[in-house]
Amino acid sequence: MRTNIAKNIDNIKDQINSACKNAGRDPNKITLIAVSKKKSYEMIQIAHKKGINNFGENYAQELQEKASKISSANVIWHFIGPIQSNKVKIIAKNADWVHAINREKIIKKLDLECRGLNKSINACIQVNISSEESKSGCNPKDLLDVAKLVESMKNINLRGIMALPKITNNKIDQKESMQLVIALSKELRFSFPDAKCISLGTTHDFNDALIHGSTMIRIGESIFGKRQ
Repeated sequence: MRTNIAKNIDNIKDQINSACKNAGRDPNKITLIAVSKKKSYEMIQIAHKKGINNFGENYAQELQEKASKISSANVIWHFIGPIQSNKVKIIAKNADWVHAINREKIIKKLDLECRGLNKSINACIQVNISSEESKSGCNPKDLLDVAKLVESMKNINLRGIMALPKITNNKIDQKESMQLVIALSKELRFSFPDAKCISLGTTHDFNDALIHGSTMIRIGESIFGKRQ
């Protein structure tokens, strides 16, 4: 198990370097988030020893349990799933980043919980670029309104956007989706210069995401293997 995870991480880093070279980008400016949901502490520790500091979780309770056991100062926890109102307190306490905020109620509650903890949390606004009912996220036309709300919160740092393009083998459709995300990011940065992060790309499409301009990729299966 140890060797496989280590080799997988080396392989992902090689692909990041290659994609960035092709796009004329600096690979050191790419954040690799290892999606560790449903993975053991031991697997996370192996990845951490291999130089992975950013880990992504989808479930609040699991985030809380892992954060309490893996308390290294340089581990950064990203909550990448939809945020339920009754889980905001747990997420506020344990996460350094959230990648899927888009609703006013959740944004205000997250800010309030962070204020009570005397901490700030980094946030990306999730945009539903493919209008899929199964996915969370704001309508692209509402992005700036949501951004204004987030920016007005004292304990949430607006860092950028997150998107989950529809998985497809059609390269033209994939390219159009990613170009839309990049265009939305540019529009966001025009009004909010610090919102530079683009959380885009998973195991299935991270190479193309990097070529288009993603700054954060979320990789699970290609690091830890398929869920059992």
